[in-house]
Amino acid sequence: MNSTSLIHNDHPLTKRLANLLKKIGPKAWQASDFAGVDQLHLGGLEASKTLAQWLPLNAARGLDIGCGLGGTSRYLAINHGCSMVGLDLNSDYIQGAQLLNSHLPALSDCHFVVGNSLTLPFAEHSFDFVVSQHASMNIAQKAVLLAAVHKVLKAEGCLLLHEVMLAQDCAQTSVDYPTPWADQYDHSHLSHWPDFMQLAHAIGFNLIKFEDNTMDALEWLHKTRNQPPPPPFTPNIALGPTAGMMSANMLRNLQQGRLQIISASLVKASF
Repeated sequence: MNSTSLIHNDHPLTKRLANLLKKIGPKAWQASDFAGVDQLHLGGLEASKTLAQWLPLNAARGLDIGCGLGGTSRYLAINHGCSMVGLDLNSDYIQGAQLLNSHLPALSDCHFVVGNSLTLPFAEHSFDFVVSQHASMNIAQKAVLLAAVHKVLKAEGCLLLHEVMLAQDCAQTSVDYPTPWADQYDHSHLSHWPDFMQLAHAIGFNLIKFEDNTMDALEWLHKTRNQPPPPPFTPNIALGPTAGMMSANMLRNLQQGRLQIISASLVKASF
């Protein structure tokens, strides 16, 4: 793919990435080289590796919702042999993901599409698993989201979650913004885990595995703030000039016990 074909005036992130790649010049890039910008969830690439250990045995075809620049999709395709589709509502992220793919050895089983997680553009029973990493926090219609995922999963398909939730007894208004998913309170739609799981049960999911990753996320955030990802691919490329403020707010939100970071494996129940 010709990188220049991906650059559009309304895609500033893709333009920044393309200019950076051009400035560096030809190089044998590895997918891990992009981790500082395409693994922006708490825990980074290591969190994706850990979540991937929960893949079902039949994990052949997967969907990565809210994929951003596609880091998790690429990791699963390269390291686990999965046929991956990454989906994001932001066309700039999708163009950027395709641009990064174009600088790696052929990834025939890793594709990216613009789409809405609430109205997934796929047939029923299309995927063995769906991954959602920090992708639901600004979606108010959690039941619609879960129903859409349930529809595209095959029987006994798996939903792998690595998400930010409201801590127990914490109110939406107590969270400091901006954060990576919302610049202000009314753009954020965090859920308490028990409420989220109640919706999931009602739609037809069973909880198989669960971990509270809050302390791990806090430790990781401390570490990355003291030792930021090496240039050139750093979070501010994607998050912009407020990246530092977002990081500080996340640190404070976690330290003050306002947020809970969870990983979970949910299976589509058989009836």
